[in-house]
Amino acid sequence: MLSLNRIIELTLFDFFQSLLRLRSAFFFVPYFFFWFLIFDHVSVETVEWLQGVQGLFFASWLLENQELALQLFVDRSVTLSLFLLISIFTMPLFVMMAANNQFSSDASSGAFRFILTRATRTELFIARFLSALLLVTLCILVTSTWAFVTAWLNQDDTTLRLLSFTVETILILFFYASAFVAFMSLVSSIVNSAIASLFLAGMLYLSLAILSLWLRHDISSATFLLPSSIKPWMIDIHPRNILIACAALSAYAICYFICGWQVFNRRSL
Repeated sequence: MLSLNRIIELTLFDFFQSLLRLRSAFFFVPYFFFWFLIFDHVSVETVEWLQGVQGLFFASWLLENQELALQLFVDRSVTLSLFLLISIFTMPLFVMMAANNQFSSDASSGAFRFILTRATRTELFIARFLSALLLVTLCILVTSTWAFVTAWLNQDDTTLRLLSFTVETILILFFYASAFVAFMSLVSSIVNSAIASLFLAGMLYLSLAILSLWLRHDISSATFLLPSSIKPWMIDIHPRNILIACAALSAYAICYFICGWQVFNRRSL
């Protein structure tokens, strides 16, 4: 029988251990250094350029949608729009780095034999998933706050509109991250090495992306092999699109989570 208290204890223990482990620097250092470089170059001049003719032309070409470019860089905060776009495109890589070792190392070292005398496999699997999701969510909150402060300093928009856009961005990125954390729960359940887990996740993601591109003209549903297919709804922020994106990403997360639990439940630990 599941014990909520045990799940909470295991989640918090693993979360704080993740913050203190030296190997977490493998994720934290490149993640925050990357965003430092981004925010360091987003100045008032950058905002003005993106709202000008050349900037909007470039954004329209990049997004392949002039109306969407106007919505993001004229109607909304340029800084927060850039943060949302870059986060969506880099999220898979950073989540793979953050959540690649949910089970791999402990499975190879035999540590689970000790843990499983005090908790069930299901409790352990849920706790490790929640711990990884908490870690990624903490990073999303920090960078979102950073983006909000940068946008406020750049005088991108009114404070109330900036707060509203920031909350919407956090909501979308949380559900997007949860899908990939669940994806990594599945991958990490298969192999006994953190490096092998990262490599397998990268190869699996790349293979599914290539397959979806190859089959999209013959089988339209093939484009939905990965959570990344929900990008159009995540970028074009409207209440209806936010609901669609969150519901679809939740479905991906549940699917990956169930598959990962099935694998983990049958593994010899």
